[in-house]
Amino acid sequence: MSEKQSISIGNLWKVLLTLTLLVYALMDAKAILIPIVFSAFLTVILNPIVSFLEKRKFPTWLAIIMTIILLLLLISLLVYFISTQSKSLLNDMPDLMGKYNQFLNKLEEQVGLLFGVYGKDQIALLKENSTSLISSGTGFLTNFINATSSLLSFFTIVPIYIVFMLLSRNSMRQFLIALGKKNNRNFLKIGREIKEMILSYIGGLFIVVAIISALNTIGLLSLGIKHAVFLGVLSGALTIIPYIGILIGGAVPVFVALLTKDSLFYPIAVVALIALVQFLEGNFITPKVIGSKVNISALAAIIALLIGASIWGIIGMILAIPMIGIVKIIFSHVDSLKPYAILLAEKVEEEDSKP
Repeated sequence: MSEKQSISIGNLWKVLLTLTLLVYALMDAKAILIPIVFSAFLTVILNPIVSFLEKRKFPTWLAIIMTIILLLLLISLLVYFISTQSKSLLNDMPDLMGKYNQFLNKLEEQVGLLFGVYGKDQIALLKENSTSLISSGTGFLTNFINATSSLLSFFTIVPIYIVFMLLSRNSMRQFLIALGKKNNRNFLKIGREIKEMILSYIGGLFIVVAIISALNTIGLLSLGIKHAVFLGVLSGALTIIPYIGILIGGAVPVFVALLTKDSLFYPIAVVALIALVQFLEGNFITPKVIGSKVNISALAAIIALLIGASIWGIIGMILAIPMIGIVKIIFSHVDSLKPYAILLAEKVEEEDSKP
């Protein structure tokens, strides 16, 4: 084995060992890191509001307090909406189970008329499994509601982190400038690029969620689907989980339409509605609102989602895309890591190579 090959293998082992230790550290310290990382992203989003108030001659401490109060008010309204609507859906769950069994009876009759085969044993097994599935879903929703207290404790520590992060903005800026002088690198420029990317992605994502929620709600209301507002907002909110959230958010209203309506027109219409909204979201809404600031390839996004889910669960899936975007920005400013930034990017600006 040549000396260059042994060096390459040695570097590869170092990289793999570093990544393994990093993943283990992220998993082991997630209870500490998740609130900090979540607070950092919210700090970036809230910083323009604080800056706006400061320009209007508000003291820094007052501007931060007003911003935090606004954030807590929005979170309280969201929690109240989710809890009340979830309880309403839970109250209707026994009725939905009964209608689901009626649907299976009709399905058995239709299959018997078409094929002359009455699979009572199979239908009974399907009923039994489906009842268990719906009961599990009920338990999931109940656990979700009970988890509200945990979320409240989570959002108690997050505002504290945000306050201190907003107060230390100037210190962070001076730190990046000093670090850049020491390492002959413009860390302040990297920080600005990261800030712009986060604002474009997360800020734009909230706008996209609001638009999709409104479109889904209007469509479901026009079809007369029960719990239309909750289902519309839920299907819109789940889009914050890329790829997977779209499927879950679309399946729930279709399932409700199938059980609460006597005609197959309604679930088919809901499928068409969700497909149309997602087409508009993927081709028009998201490109216009968010743009290409993150610029992450689909393969890199899916891998990031899987890693985020394995390490930090749902929060990891939500933060996966902006986190991989931060990694790509850092890679693009390090000469030895630029090829990996190109690998992560969806669109790469090709340099003209003239002979």
